[in-house]
Amino acid sequence: SNTVLRNPGLATWRRAALAWREMKKPKERGGASLAGTVEFAEEDERPKKKKRREEDAEARPKEASTAHGGRGGRGAAGQGHGRGGRGRGGRGRGTREDTSRPSMLKMLKPRAGRAHTLSVALPASIVENAQSWELRAMLVGQIARALTIFAVDEVVLYEDKQDAPRGEDGDAASRYLAFFARNLQYLETPQYLRRQLIPMHRDLKWVGLLSPLDAPHHLRKNERLAYREGVVLPKEKWPSPPKGDEAGCWVNCGLHEPVWLAGAEFASDVRVTVRLERRRQGTEDGSDEEEASASHVQRGTAVPPREPTMKLGLYWGFQVRIAKSFKAVFDECPYSEKGYDMTFGTSERGEALGVSRVRKFDHLLLVFGGVGGLEEAIADPSSGFPAETDPATLFDRYLNICPNQASRTIRTEEALLMTLAVLNPYLPER
Repeated sequence: SNTVLRNPGLATWRRAALAWREMKKPKERGGASLAGTVEFAEEDERPKKKKRREEDAEARPKEASTAHGGRGGRGAAGQGHGRGGRGRGGRGRGTREDTSRPSMLKMLKPRAGRAHTLSVALPASIVENAQSWELRAMLVGQIARALTIFAVDEVVLYEDKQDAPRGEDGDAASRYLAFFARNLQYLETPQYLRRQLIPMHRDLKWVGLLSPLDAPHHLRKNERLAYREGVVLPKEKWPSPPKGDEAGCWVNCGLHEPVWLAGAEFASDVRVTVRLERRRQGTEDGSDEEEASASHVQRGTAVPPREPTMKLGLYWGFQVRIAKSFKAVFDECPYSEKGYDMTFGTSERGEALGVSRVRKFDHLLLVFGGVGGLEEAIADPSSGFPAETDPATLFDRYLNICPNQASRTIRTEEALLMTLAVLNPYLPER
């Protein structure tokens, strides 16, 4: 029809279909069709390829085939495929993750303990400023990565808008602050504890898109360290207690078997930091089976969450604290009654950073503002400070971390990364 002729795209498609149909028609060539010749060639080639594969398998040493599961074949254990095969039980080449990188060896190496802390305060409005919930989750994931990379011990989320929409789940915080805190807590929790500790929630819909933190306390099953995070198992999932121990509880620490905390009684679904004990030596004659089985039980002791850091200098994740006002960021310091002994505020109206060294401190706090800066957060009626308060008077240093910026604004997540990167060489080792 004329309509078809006026549509060049459709006409081109029809011409291509007719040409393809002509190509598929059998053409006589020596008494056999072209299609029949191709099919015969494929069928004839298969036995040859199979025979070559069998000959190669016989010629290859058996040791090589069992070391990595062969090239594309199944291994003797774990059904792990080797080079060139699809690994059911492995990652790329082999089944074990490479843990010999210098960064990994350094962060898991025990050293002198530390008592000083680094805290960061962030406003809830930066989450509201994102355009969708998916982008908000990505923003929180980026912030969580920055906090972990620079070993931040505490992150304080504060309300900076009085008219922020309230949460629908009965949360005392605003809708965006609750979303911020819930996603940060999920990412900080070790992966093997999340199913039991964190219930499903709509705010966690996008956590599958976020990059893992890979912090020192996010240990793999085959990694050994003096401390582990755990969660108390429900009593219906408890194995039999070891012989001679009546009081205690079983804790899931991400190992093959649960850990027994002798003398400790905690409610189920409670997160605890566990110091692992060395396993007892089993009986040599094997006469007492109960005693021998008890020697294989992994035991541990519940300790404060800060002990791995204070005794071995290990970074052990960040604590999430919610402040209902800007003033509460300073007044509710959990480390000391005197509060933070050093505070830095960041703003484009601050002084150009001229840090040659940072004086000795016990608890350092870095405070960031939202879209309107700290000035807008203080001017809000919910801040707890008079609206005319000069932000520079609230901090020991009021810094402009990037005085020669070529963009009109620097986003809070960008300022966080820049500030931590610039200050990192002047801070004590963490």
